[in-house]
Amino acid sequence: MNLDPLAIRNLLIWIALAVCNTILLGGVPCWMRGGAKSADPSAAAAVFALVLTIAGAALLYVCGGFETLLSLSAMQIVWLGVCGLLSALTWLSLFTALTGGRVSKVIPVLLLSQLLTLAASHFLFGAPMGLWKICCIVLTLLGIVFIESKTQQLQSQLWFVYALIAVAAATGLSLVRRGFLGDAFDEKVLLAGRAAFAAVFLWIFVFVRGKNRLLQYVQPRAWVSIFFAAVFFAGSFAATYFASRRGEMSTLAPVGVLSFLFAMLFARIFQKEKQPGAAIFGTLLVLLGQFGILMGF
Repeated sequence: MNLDPLAIRNLLIWIALAVCNTILLGGVPCWMRGGAKSADPSAAAAVFALVLTIAGAALLYVCGGFETLLSLSAMQIVWLGVCGLLSALTWLSLFTALTGGRVSKVIPVLLLSQLLTLAASHFLFGAPMGLWKICCIVLTLLGIVFIESKTQQLQSQLWFVYALIAVAAATGLSLVRRGFLGDAFDEKVLLAGRAAFAAVFLWIFVFVRGKNRLLQYVQPRAWVSIFFAAVFFAGSFAATYFASRRGEMSTLAPVGVLSFLFAMLFARIFQKEKQPGAAIFGTLLVLLGQFGILMGF
């Protein structure tokens, strides 16, 4: 059996990019947590959005897309601005939640946005919702309950409120993106555009609240964490984009599910967050539920 060396090389690069996307995306929450502990959440979110805007613009420059950006209609720009506003609210709430909540507690709650998007897409866009998918959603919810119920409680539970706000904003972002921009909208333009709008909204929020005066007191370690959070997020997107140019990404989509596993693993290793047996069992249930939803038997 003769195998084309170029085809094998392309396949290995394709898989490596998918794995890289998963690892980078899993590392984002830990970097966010590192920045949130030492900086004002609004300032941290604003810097995160600014770095992400620069990274998105660099991706547009390398891969092309500025022409598409400049040719957007007025309504597309308006909806891109709405996506930016929802992104700003998501990142602001996420950074705020991570100031008091651990990664291993906040990220499982954020998974609810995926489940809400699935349910809302069924009613709004007619997306299929069979018994199998319902069972997988229930399995994922059960896993989240296991993770949250057996994790050591914190002194303040306000992080949970901000996590739910992030869930609502992330769900709205997904629905607006699908309903008004369409699935065919250029993902590179979406990343750079919504990050740019989010940066504007967040920096206005920072200056209105007078938090810009606190930037000089932010520790270098926090700046590094916020920078790497944005770079990891943009890097995961870039890895997905370049992988999609080498093959159909839906084939490797199950690899992306493991980003949740890496987020929990990195939280245990780098943030020293204790995860009891119930949390580990819950993580397994979440992964099974996500895989089941993705496979859609």
